[in-house]
Amino acid sequence: MKMATKKTRRPTLRGRLLRTVGWPLVAVLLASSFYDYYSALDRATDSQDLALERICIALATRMDMDADDDGLVPHLDRTMAAMQLTDGRDRLHFLILGEGSSVIAGDPALAQLVDPAADRAERSTFADHGHDRETLRVATFPHQSPRGPLTVVVAETTRRRDAQARVVLIDTVTPDLALVVLALGLVYLGVRWGMRPLDRLRGVVAARAPDDLSPLADDGLAGELLPLVRSINALVANLRASAESQQAFLSVAAHQLRTPLAGMQTQIELARKEAEPQQRARLDALHEAMQRIGRSTSQMLALARSGPQAIQAETFATVDLQQLLEESASSWLDFALASQVDLGYDAQPVLVHGSVWMLRELLGNLIHNAIRHSPPQGRVTVRCSTLADGASALEVEDEGPGIPPAERDKVFERFYQAPGAAQGGSGLGLAVVQEVALRHHATVTLSDAARPTDDGLPGLRVSVRFPVAVGASPSGV
Repeated sequence: MKMATKKTRRPTLRGRLLRTVGWPLVAVLLASSFYDYYSALDRATDSQDLALERICIALATRMDMDADDDGLVPHLDRTMAAMQLTDGRDRLHFLILGEGSSVIAGDPALAQLVDPAADRAERSTFADHGHDRETLRVATFPHQSPRGPLTVVVAETTRRRDAQARVVLIDTVTPDLALVVLALGLVYLGVRWGMRPLDRLRGVVAARAPDDLSPLADDGLAGELLPLVRSINALVANLRASAESQQAFLSVAAHQLRTPLAGMQTQIELARKEAEPQQRARLDALHEAMQRIGRSTSQMLALARSGPQAIQAETFATVDLQQLLEESASSWLDFALASQVDLGYDAQPVLVHGSVWMLRELLGNLIHNAIRHSPPQGRVTVRCSTLADGASALEVEDEGPGIPPAERDKVFERFYQAPGAAQGGSGLGLAVVQEVALRHHATVTLSDAARPTDDGLPGLRVSVRFPVAVGASPSGV
């Protein structure tokens, strides 16, 4: 049982840039948020502690003014009650200790909250303590009065402080959080915008045809992309040089193979004329085999020479399809006469952009197949014309058995022969036609002939549709 492999997601350059810039930025902004929050909280706490210290100073001053007043304690209570009216959320408590920690006025329960070192302090001290299920902010103020050394203690609940801390948190963190989101969004947009040249380069490379080995344009590219483009162009140049070398080899190989094969066929024909009847039959079979070998060799070389890599070295030009059709039909006339097939053509002036030798191979394979599959006394017609939309069309029609619709896609495969096909073929003819058509951006369509034959055979029409040619005058063929 074949196990399914999990596709690994590779890290991208865009993601790496976002992580490299984004995470440090988030860390800096978060650190800034913490600093801003605690700085604002400390300032608020200092302001509130200063208010507590002033209450302590007010009480100590009242002690100096009413030092001999027997109604001191009621006066202090009224003073604290008046101060309590300024803020209804928190409760104020006070305690005044004399020498030896004796209670002069206030709430004796606060004595346990007094710092023992407060008597030796030169200024107010502040601390948070839990008391009666609440948190108190306790200010301890040492004071020298006519009564002697005093310790003034003022405690306040922290409800207002907690509410203000929440306000500070919201007022500080919310803008910083919005700044983080905005900064990350700007970083993302900046990285995306900065990567656009690379995305455009990727689109240019992806949109290229498999057989396009022209160099990439480096105009307007960022400096960081120039080394990459130049390396790609160097690779393309090497591939093109290799394709040109392969094309040169195939051209020489085609010539070197055809020459001895043609010579062997000539020698066999000469030997047939002088041979005895029994030997002539063998020479006929040998001659037919040599023809098949020559034909198959020519088709395989044509396939190799018209491939997407080898075609890079080929120069396309404007070709007069009418002239090429007439020459190709004339070259196959002897073969048609030997096969007792009527070969005719209907050629109109047509210009296509392409390769002369490849178009000749296309025509030769179509005409050869049509003659070989046509019955004796059958007719083969070759046509070329310009369609209404400006495209060019080439048609080869025979009166043979045709190709069933279910087999029409398969016959373009190499070495495939449809059931009932004539003996002696190699299954490469239509493969060559398809390969040449692809190189010319043309389409090949198989259909039944325009009208059935007298024998009831459907016949076959092969139509090749070329795109609109761009050119002024036909080239010589």
